[in-house]
Amino acid sequence: MLNQNKGENKMNKKIVTITAGLGLLISFGVTPAAYAASVSDATSKNHIVFEADESTTTPIDPTDPDNPNPPNPVDPTDPENPGTGNSGPLSIDYVSNIEFGTQTISSNTMTYYAQNENPFVQVTDNRGTGAGWTLTAKASEFKSTDGNKVLKGAELSFKNGQAKTQSANISEAPDTKDVTFNNADAQIMMNAKKDTGRGTWVDVFSGTAEKK
Repeated sequence: MLNQNKGENKMNKKIVTITAGLGLLISFGVTPAAYAASVSDATSKNHIVFEADESTTTPIDPTDPDNPNPPNPVDPTDPENPGTGNSGPLSIDYVSNIEFGTQTISSNTMTYYAQNENPFVQVTDNRGTGAGWTLTAKASEFKSTDGNKVLKGAELSFKNGQAKTQSANISEAPDTKDVTFNNADAQIMMNAKKDTGRGTWVDVFSGTAEKK
């Protein structure tokens, strides 16, 4: 779930018009006494109109956001995942599906590590307002494929996330949070305060495969 900060429910597509004046002055090689009559000036008015970007943002390389040719698939452990396809000025572009593989049943408390080396979530804020945003998530129960059995006591944790973006993005990074899902409550994964988190950001949980 991607929540826009309170008070930002409406957005004018045309964000802002910026104007600038360019002053020009020309003078001639004449005596000082004739200077006032020989000077001519003019002003060029320049403007640009910014609009919120409504297009779809494709996944970037979570290990190297500046990579002009991200790997395809971007998460080899999740090869059928092309991204969400969400469009609009504030969007969730990619969410990794976490794969734990086949494990042996045990009566003991066990910890299983993801097979994904760099699972990540990607968010793009092209609104141009600097209003900030919050990314929250909640997890459902682990159930059998037929939905009849529940894996009781299971917890799903995401730790040591890093916020990354392209080097050309001068915006300050959003905050990332360690989360453990042990109930149905929504939890904050990323939080961009006012004037932070602009552009495209990934929250990547990098590690060695099956050891995070």
